[in-house]
Amino acid sequence: MIDMTPHPTPRSRFSRRSGITSIVAAAALCAALVTGCTKDDAATTAAPPTGQLPDGAQLVKESAKTTQTLRTVHLDIDVKNLPNLPVETVSADVTNETQGSGAAMGEAKVKLTPESQFTEAKFLVVDKVLYTQTGGRYVPAGPAEKVYDPGVILDKDKGIANVIANVQNPKAESREVIDGINTVKITGTIDAAVIDPIVPRVGENAGTMPITLWIQDTAPPASDSTKPSDAASTGEGPNLVRAVVKKDQGEVTVELSNWAKPVNIVKPAG
Repeated sequence: MIDMTPHPTPRSRFSRRSGITSIVAAAALCAALVTGCTKDDAATTAAPPTGQLPDGAQLVKESAKTTQTLRTVHLDIDVKNLPNLPVETVSADVTNETQGSGAAMGEAKVKLTPESQFTEAKFLVVDKVLYTQTGGRYVPAGPAEKVYDPGVILDKDKGIANVIANVQNPKAESREVIDGINTVKITGTIDAAVIDPIVPRVGENAGTMPITLWIQDTAPPASDSTKPSDAASTGEGPNLVRAVVKKDQGEVTVELSNWAKPVNIVKPAG
């Protein structure tokens, strides 16, 4: 259930702040909204473990299983050298306390048409309605499902968990520290149709694309036979930290943080 306590919009790591968002920005966001990353303050800065790398396929399987039960997360998307996509950056808190009913709050840098310049906009989605900030307040911009349902990010069937589960030929390459978090770097490929719900239009005119995952280097959480298999994640386990998908000369970076941290999204009054 969404907490209605006021909470400030997270700051984007990829875009500069702008002034009052125009009505055009609202329309731009309606044309292309995707759902981003403040790093977990509790992240360790210890050196990565040494020794034999885990099996890539097994780690991907465990990460997908962990991600399937996430109900809240912070997500960033950063697009480079793919000018035909309608979005350049997104930073947002996302919650999906009930599968199929998501909410999100954050900022995006989008463009209205392929020829237009990118415009920054703050957005909010709650009760399946999209709001954009205009004149310092959020105003409704239509049903979210007609634009982009943020619940797809944490949807166990077609969201990020599905992307992880469908990485083909995963291979563990090395251990790396990403933003203070010990990770295992895994390379593979992904079908365009699988990644497209997360980053709309990135799969156009593509079959399979190279993908690299950085998965938290930690053991899966201990199983508890008293809990249902779909019990909400506590934020522990081999979480996805970063994913990079390459297409042509460009790439899309997706970063996750604040796994299972509380997300407070306020429905605008009126």
